[in-house]
Amino acid sequence: MQLHNNLELWTKDSIVTNGINSKEIPNVCVCEDVDIPGVMEKLKDVTKQSYPQEEIFGTYCTVCEYIQCPVDMAFEYAANIYSMEEWTYSVRQLKHIGGGLYKGLDFLGDNTYIYIRAEAYPDSKVVDFPCAWDQGQELWMRYHYRFLDAMPTLRKPGTIMLWTNCKHPYYERNVADVPSYISESRNRTDREWIGDFWPYFYPGHQLEARNMKAILEYRFANG
Repeated sequence: MQLHNNLELWTKDSIVTNGINSKEIPNVCVCEDVDIPGVMEKLKDVTKQSYPQEEIFGTYCTVCEYIQCPVDMAFEYAANIYSMEEWTYSVRQLKHIGGGLYKGLDFLGDNTYIYIRAEAYPDSKVVDFPCAWDQGQELWMRYHYRFLDAMPTLRKPGTIMLWTNCKHPYYERNVADVPSYISESRNRTDREWIGDFWPYFYPGHQLEARNMKAILEYRFANG
């Protein structure tokens, strides 16, 4: 597959179709098939006055924060893995153990090691933290960050931070088909399993996002 940069012109012929026209695909709602009154009825049907937590945060957990500091400052801060010792609630004592992999303690669990990589992409201001409790063989806990310049987005200086986690099956205790390094960790009786905290990921990550906001804003204003 050939990728293009944003200076090249796209063509309709280059759309990935696998030989299938979009008109042949069921359950696609577009203006050619559904008029405005019709689509408004569809939108009303799926709009609720309130939503259960499982429906909103059951599979994906996303938090957003506006930070009053330049986007380059926010990205460079988050891209340094040691910043996690400041803005996360519980990740501490990180040490590089080779090949870009770091090992630290996560005080969210008793006697719990966490293994983390920091993967930063300056062009897109993306930082990914693949990590896992207890072992570095499979970094299945994945924390995805995007830092946006707030000026073209909100018409004010600063940074917008977008942070998303996805609920990997290993978070669940009732998923049986897992490697031994997951089942043994999950069955420990001296601590909670990381998946037990999933219902609190949104408020927990919101707390940490606000930690990052407070740190960056204070340093930008007073440094």
